Amino acid sequence: MDQEDKSVAIPLILVVLVGIVFQAIFIGIDRKDTPNKAVIEFAKAYYQLDPSMSERLCDEMKVVDDVDMVDQHIFQVTQEGKNRGFEKNFMRSKLYHIDTFTLSKTDTQAQIRLTGKRRAYLNSVYKIIAQIFCLGTTHEVDKTFKVIKEDGKWKVCTDLVSI
Repeated sequence: MDQEDKSVAIPLILVVLVGIVFQAIFIGIDRKDTPNKAVIEFAKAYYQLDPSMSERLCDEMKVVDDVDMVDQHIFQVTQEGKNRGFEKNFMRSKLYHIDTFTLSKTDTQAQIRLTGKRRAYLNSVYKIIAQIFCLGTTHEVDKTFKVIKEDGKWKVCTDLVSI
């Protein structure tokens, strides 16, 4: 019986070890900064009205004429919502079914096209109810972003107004 236990245990241990090695490889690949990853992170933060979008925005686009463009964008969208009778949270959108396509790429610049869908995002319960009862409007997203490598990190260098 000991021989049968060893013949089953060795392949099982090998499978677990191979799985751990592959997991480590996948984690390493996921941490690599790419233009596509920069665009996805930026777009998600942009539609969520998250100030962290500035981390993926190039320095040239962060401040224009002494105005912080991220704060200005969030303020404008919030004001638009207030004028329509909504709170800031109602103006946020969830981006999903995201695809990116590399149109051109060099060592320091890239053109990335992002497609996907966005829907008003209040909380996770709203998302489930909206899908069940087909509530809320889904908007198609199809944008092209200019991305540059700045300080060793890929950053979006597209004007916020044009998005």
